Amino acid sequence: MLASSAHQLRTPSVQKQGLTLTFPTLPSTISKVEEFIASGQTDPDPLIDIVEHDPSVSLNVLRRVNSPYHGLRREVESIDRAVRLLGFVEVSSIVMIEGVEELREHFDTHSALLRQIAHSAVFTGRFAQGLMKALDVEEDWTRLAFSAGFIHAMGRLVLLHIQPDRYATLAEAGTMPLPDTEAEAHAFGENYRTLAPQAADHWELPERVCSVLQIAASPADEPESPSKMLGVSIRNGGDLARRDLDENFAASLDTSEDAENSEASEDSSVSRIDDLMMTVAQDASTYASEVGHF
Repeated sequence: MLASSAHQLRTPSVQKQGLTLTFPTLPSTISKVEEFIASGQTDPDPLIDIVEHDPSVSLNVLRRVNSPYHGLRREVESIDRAVRLLGFVEVSSIVMIEGVEELREHFDTHSALLRQIAHSAVFTGRFAQGLMKALDVEEDWTRLAFSAGFIHAMGRLVLLHIQPDRYATLAEAGTMPLPDTEAEAHAFGENYRTLAPQAADHWELPERVCSVLQIAASPADEPESPSKMLGVSIRNGGDLARRDLDENFAASLDTSEDAENSEASEDSSVSRIDDLMMTVAQDASTYASEVGHF
């Protein structure tokens, strides 16, 4: 069941090529985390409070911190300690994934597609954050990267919400697990990138999130800035997330010694950026697989 304090649907008033835009109700936990992240706070207490007030999130946070991945000698039973040990990004991702889980009953006939969207959301957020961190961008933009990347991928959820069977058919018709933006635009007159900032605005998410998502949808004319770097990082993460759902993705990220030597011999900034993106993408792939629990 959706949280009772989640934002309610507004009366749809926008039409694009016969498509009436409506938006699924956003679980309140996601809204709260987005507001916390955009505020720039470093004190984890508000995040701890969010987790403590949601039994399902609390359970998954404790499961994660006590999993073999973290290798703790003693079991952690305190939410406060678990949040501090796991860290800001990992707890935020668990909260957001759990928020998508709340939507499952509304997409019960397309649960596999919902899982793919959730995976792509985690991957995109992790990739964007990792790339911004590697490029040494200011910390407040790096902190925003995960949540903005996550919401970026939720643009697909809007299309699934509006016309579930049609979007599922479109996904099944493609050669990859999720449709690309061209296929979405051809079928609906919109794609997930252009819908993400509209959804964020509808959900009344912080202005910084909405602004970055708008840049991610159309970065070409934006002046160079941290917000553009984040928008482009999110855009690249969204593209790679589709590939990550394909079984050949790992093989496509060749990290063999020959590949490394080849890139090193080119000695160009382009090859170094490509290598960096490859490394970050591998991390995002692993992270999305490990943190998900669908």
